[in-house]
Amino acid sequence: MPDPIIIQWFLFASAAFCAGMIGYYHAKFKNENIINDTIVYLIDNNFVKAKKVDGEWEIIPLDEN
Repeated sequence: MPDPIIIQWFLFASAAFCAGMIGYYHAKFKNENIINDTIVYLIDNNFVKAKKVDGEWEIIPLDEN
């Protein structure tokens, strides 16, 4: 029969890994939303030029009219 202390450490490590992965994916998703919101804000307030192509924003280079 396996040692109960080893089983407890295994369960603790598994729970810590799961919590870490949930936090990682949550932060990654939140980061993408922040970037998207920033770009839309810059477009709405005329800080950058952009046009909508196929439902997505395409930023126009400054040297292009």
